[in-house]
Amino acid sequence: MKWILITLLLASGLTTISAQPDQDIEKEIFTATLFSMGFNGFIAKEMPQQLIYEKALKDNNSVKIFESVMESATATSEGKAWAACGLWQKKEIDKIKVRKEYNNLPVTLLTGDILRQESLEKVIENIRLHGCKLRRSK
Repeated sequence: MKWILITLLLASGLTTISAQPDQDIEKEIFTATLFSMGFNGFIAKEMPQQLIYEKALKDNNSVKIFESVMESATATSEGKAWAACGLWQKKEIDKIKVRKEYNNLPVTLLTGDILRQESLEKVIENIRLHGCKLRRSK
């Protein structure tokens, strides 16, 4: 009986540990404050949000993570844009949906060294139509 209890506790602990990275990635996407693909800024570098997005893409539960962000009332509009990119990349375009009340939320975009804002509705529609292609230098 004692060995069964120890085995169950160990299995439970390992499950919790393996779920933690997914939650960290999801939390970071939830709280993103900038949407930017490729090399941007005055120094032309990849932004931290993009690195988190790329990490999420490689995760086994990536579609679930992106869906959660898209459906969340507390995720930032930039987080929703990243999630839309992830769903597009994973060929889950039908899951790229945003509630109407979020359509006019501003998304902060960085393109090159220009910072601007667009409505979430416009950003999501652009992603649905054209996807999110990374501009990598060779």
